[in-house]
Amino acid sequence: MQYPDNRIWNLLALKLSGEATSDELHELDSCLENSPGLQKIVNSIESYWNEKNGFLNISDETEEERFHLILNAENDDDLKKEESNIPAEIKLRKQHQYTWLLAAASIVIIVALTLFFKVDTRLRSSSKTDIQQVLVKPGTKSKIILPDGTVVRLNSSSKLTYNNDFNENVREVNLEGEAFFDVTKDAKHPFIVHTSNIDIRVLGTLFNVKSYEQDPTIETTLLRGSIEVFNKNDASAPKVILKPNEKMIYRKKKEHSDQSKNNAVHYPSTNSIPDENISISALSPYKPDSLKEETSWLYNKLVIDNDDFVEMAKKMERWYGVKIDILSPALKQFHFKGIFENETIEQALDALQLTARFTYQIQDNVVSIKQ
Repeated sequence: MQYPDNRIWNLLALKLSGEATSDELHELDSCLENSPGLQKIVNSIESYWNEKNGFLNISDETEEERFHLILNAENDDDLKKEESNIPAEIKLRKQHQYTWLLAAASIVIIVALTLFFKVDTRLRSSSKTDIQQVLVKPGTKSKIILPDGTVVRLNSSSKLTYNNDFNENVREVNLEGEAFFDVTKDAKHPFIVHTSNIDIRVLGTLFNVKSYEQDPTIETTLLRGSIEVFNKNDASAPKVILKPNEKMIYRKKKEHSDQSKNNAVHYPSTNSIPDENISISALSPYKPDSLKEETSWLYNKLVIDNDDFVEMAKKMERWYGVKIDILSPALKQFHFKGIFENETIEQALDALQLTARFTYQIQDNVVSIKQ
C-alpha cells in the first residue's frame, strides 16, 4: 500500500506531540517499513525532538535562539523552495496546538534541510572526483549538513573533506582548521574526525575541534556526549576519553610544549593522561558557551583571554581576514583581554591601544603594528 508523504508527516507530528493513537502509531510504522530513505529522515527528526532540551547547554540562550543557532541554514531562499514540498496539513492542529506545531516545525525544518542537502549533493557529485570539499575563506564562517543529518559549522580559514560513500560503513571527515560538530546518533556507523595528528571518534555528540596547520597544538572541546581521541602517530598510545565540558590540548611537537596554553579558568579533570604531549582541563561550569573562548565564535564573538600579541594577532587574522605584521618585538610581551563582536578591525585596534601603546597602519589587508 502506498502512503502519501503528507500523511507520514502528519502522523509523525502527532507522535512527537504525544497525540497519536495506537492505530496512528501502527499506521506510521507501516508507512516506513518499505521506505528506508524516509526512515532515516524520521530518525533524525525524532533524535532532535527527544534531545532538544540538552541540545547545546547554553545557559543564556532561549530555546528558540538555540534552535535557530544550529538548524537555521545560510541559504534561506533555497530552503523555502524545498519547504514548499512539505504539505500544509502538518502546520495546524487545534488540540494541544503549541506542542503539535512545535513538532510540525521540527519536521518542516529538518526535512527541508535534508532535501536541500540532497539537491546540493547531487549537483556537487556530478564532478569526476570521489571527494567532497568545503573551503571557508578567511574572515568568514559557513555551515553544512552532511548526508546523515550531522550539522557542521566551519570557522574562518577551514577545510572539510569527505568521500562520496560517506555513511555507507563509517562516517569519516577530514578537518583542517576549526569546526563545531553536532553529530547525528547512529550506533552502526561511527563518526570519525581526522586531523593532522589525532583522530576523534564519536557516536552522537556536540564538540569543537581546532586544528590549524600553522598552530603548534590541536584542541578539542566536548559539550555533550563523549568522544574518544587517538594519537595517529603512536598506535601504542592509550586513547583519551573526554567528558562534557572537558578540553584536550595535543601538542604536535615537544619543542612547542611551553608555547601552548589554555586561557580558560581550569577546574580539576578526572582524566589521568600518561602522554606528556596531551593535557586535559575542565572548563568553568559557570561561564555560558557564548563567552567561552572555545565556542564563542559560534555566537559571532571573538574572545581575547589573556592572549599575548602574537596569539591575539593570529586570532584577528582569521577573524577579519587580514595579515598582521608585528614590527616591534617589544610588543610581544603585552597580554590582552576583551570581546569583539561587531567591531571593525580599526575599532578593535583602537580599543586595544587603551591597553598597550602602539600605532598601526592598514594597507591592502595588511596591518603593520609598531610602537
